[in-house]
Amino acid sequence: MPITPLQVQAAQAIQHAAAHDNSAQIRLVAGPGTGKSFSIEERVLWLLQQGTNPHRLAVVSFTRASSRELRDRIQRYCIQHGQQNGDQVAVSTLHSLALRMLRRAGLLQYPANPLVLDSWEVENIFDAEFGHVRHLGKRRTEEIRREHEALWSTGQRNPAGYAPPDPPITDPERAAFIAFHGPTTQTYACVLPGEIVRQCLGHTVAGTLDPVALLHLEHLIVDEFQDLNPIDLQFVDEVIGRGVPTFVAGDDDQSIYSFRYASPAGIQNFVQHHAQAGQHTLEDCFRCTTSIAGAAHALILANPGPGRIPKNLVSLYGGSAPPVQGVVQRWRFGTAANESEAIAESCRALIQAGVPARDLLILLSNQRLQSRSITDTLAARGVPFESPQEDSFTDSKVGRFVVAMLRIVCDMHDYVAHRLVLGLRPGVGVGTCNSIREAVIANQLNYRDLFYQPLPACIAGRALTALTHARAVIAVVAVWQRGDTLGQRRNEIEQLITNTFGAGSVPAWQTFVQSLPDGITLEELRDYAWAETDDQKNDLLSRIFARLNLPLPAVGVLPARVRMMTMHGAKGLSAKVVFIPGLEDDIIPGPRRQPYPALVLEAARLLYVSITRARAACILSYAQTRMVNGLFSRQHPSRFAVSLNGAFGGRQGGLTAAEVQVIVQQVQNL
Repeated sequence: MPITPLQVQAAQAIQHAAAHDNSAQIRLVAGPGTGKSFSIEERVLWLLQQGTNPHRLAVVSFTRASSRELRDRIQRYCIQHGQQNGDQVAVSTLHSLALRMLRRAGLLQYPANPLVLDSWEVENIFDAEFGHVRHLGKRRTEEIRREHEALWSTGQRNPAGYAPPDPPITDPERAAFIAFHGPTTQTYACVLPGEIVRQCLGHTVAGTLDPVALLHLEHLIVDEFQDLNPIDLQFVDEVIGRGVPTFVAGDDDQSIYSFRYASPAGIQNFVQHHAQAGQHTLEDCFRCTTSIAGAAHALILANPGPGRIPKNLVSLYGGSAPPVQGVVQRWRFGTAANESEAIAESCRALIQAGVPARDLLILLSNQRLQSRSITDTLAARGVPFESPQEDSFTDSKVGRFVVAMLRIVCDMHDYVAHRLVLGLRPGVGVGTCNSIREAVIANQLNYRDLFYQPLPACIAGRALTALTHARAVIAVVAVWQRGDTLGQRRNEIEQLITNTFGAGSVPAWQTFVQSLPDGITLEELRDYAWAETDDQKNDLLSRIFARLNLPLPAVGVLPARVRMMTMHGAKGLSAKVVFIPGLEDDIIPGPRRQPYPALVLEAARLLYVSITRARAACILSYAQTRMVNGLFSRQHPSRFAVSLNGAFGGRQGGLTAAEVQVIVQQVQNL
C-alpha cells in the first residue's frame, strides 16, 4: 500500500484521540473510508484495558449483519492486542439491546424471543395475511401498515418524511390493523421493524423499566448514529440521562434512510443536546483515491443539507508514495442501450486486463428502469455478473425454504421459520396459512406445537395437508445439529428441495453452494445466507477456510462475478472500479423525491455514498433517451451532474485500451 507509515500514524492519532476520550458523551463524525470501525474497535479495547467489565459494555450497530461484522472485528482486534475477553462484549442491533432489557424485566409478551420480520417476510407473511383477512389490495395493506410504522418510529402519526396516502387511512382501518397485529405477532413470535425499541422506550418513560439498572450498563457505543429514527434517539437519550457514558459515531453526509425516518439531525444536534460532549472528526480517507474523493466532496459541498457538520474528505493517496490520482470519467450517451453496451464492454475489457470481476461494481438508483438493459447486455457479452440482491437465491422461494430449515436447526423456537417452511410449499396459499393462524388464536393453541405435537381436531382439510407436509420436513431437520456440516447434510437438503419444489429447483441451490467447502457448518451456512454484503461474506468464508486449514481458492472465496446492486445496497461496500449509470433527473433524484427539497438533498447524499464506494476509478454516465413504460423518453441530466468536478462528454463506446491500462495501473498502485 503506497499510503506511508507516517500518514497512517497521523490518521490513527486522531482515531485514538476519539477512542480514548474520557468525556461523558463523545461524538465521532467519520467520513467514508476514514476508519470509523477502527475507532470503535479501539474504543472497546481501551475501555476493557481501563477495567470495564465486558458484560457492562454494549455496542450497537444498524442492522443484524453489520452488528455481526462489527462483533467479529472487535473480537479479532482485542485478541491481536492481547485482550482475550472481547468476545464477551455484547454487540447487537438497538432492537436486540431493547429486547434484552424487556426480557430481563419480565415484560416480553411473546411465546418465544420475537424476531424482527425482514422486508420480504413483512410483505409475504404479515401483509399478505392482513390483506387476506380484510379483503384489501396489496397497496392498501402496505399503506395501513406504513402509517403505524411511522408512528412507532417517530411517535407521530404524520411525521416529516411521511406522505399520507390518498385516500387517507380511516379509523376503521386503523382498528382493523390493531386487531390483527397483536394476535398475529403473538402467534408467530415476531415484531415489525421499530416495535421493540418503542415498547422498551414506553416502559422506560413510564418508570416500569430501568434500562441501565437491568443490564448494569456502564458504557454504550452506537455506530451509524445518523441512521437512528426519533424513537431510537429518545431511547439513547434515556440511557444517557441515567448517567451512562455514550460514544456515538456516524456521518450526516451518509444519512440515506429517510424512508425509515432516519435523519441527519440526530448526529448534527448531538452536541447541542449534550453540551459537554467531546467532538472528533475523521477526514483522512484510506479508501478513495484523490480524484474520486474530490468529485464526491464537490458534490456534497454543492448540496449541503441544513445543519451539515463542516468537514472535508481528503484522500491519503494524494500524499502517498507514489501518489495515486485515481480516475473519474463522466460519459454522455444518446441512448440507454448505448450506455449499457459501454458498461458491458468496459467490464469485459477490465476483466481481460486482469482486474478481478468482483472488483467491479455497478450501482443503480432505479432498478426497475435500469436493471434489465444492463443485465441483458452483460449476459450477451459473456460478462459474469450478479443481479441485484432482490434477485438472489436467498430471496427466492427455494432459498427462503432452505434458510428457514437452517434457522430451525439453529433455533428450534424460531416461529417465523416454521411459518416459512409451511407457507413456501407450492400450492399452500395465504388462505391456508391464515386459517391455521386463526385456528391457533381461536382454540388457544401454540403455533410451534402444531409442527411437533399431535394435531388437534380443529385442523382439517387443506390446513391438515399443508401441516402434514411441513411436519415431514421438520421431522428431518429436527435431528440435525448446528455443528453438522454441509457435506453431511447436502444430500438430505437436496432431497427436501426435490420433495417440496421438484428436481428442477435443485440446480439453483447447487450453484449457491458450489464455492463453499463441505466443512462449513449449518450455522455458518445460515450466517453466510444472512450476510448483507460481499465484505461480510468474504470475511466469514475466509475464517471458515482458515478453521478448516484449507487454502483460499486462487479466484477468491466468492464467485468471480461483476456485482450489480442498488445504491442503498452498496452502503458499507467498496470496489476498485465503480460504474454509476443513469445520472438523469428522472432517475436521481427521481420523481418521488423531486417535489421535496429534503429528499432531493438526500438523493445527493445517496450519490455521494455511491461515489465513495470506488477506490481506483469511478465512471459516471447518463443517457439522453431511455425506454420508459415501453416508450422512448427524452431524458435530462441529473441536477447533480454539474457538481462532480468535471464535464460530461459524448461517448460512443466503453473504455479504450489506453483507458483500461490507466485504470489497471491505478488499481495496482493501491
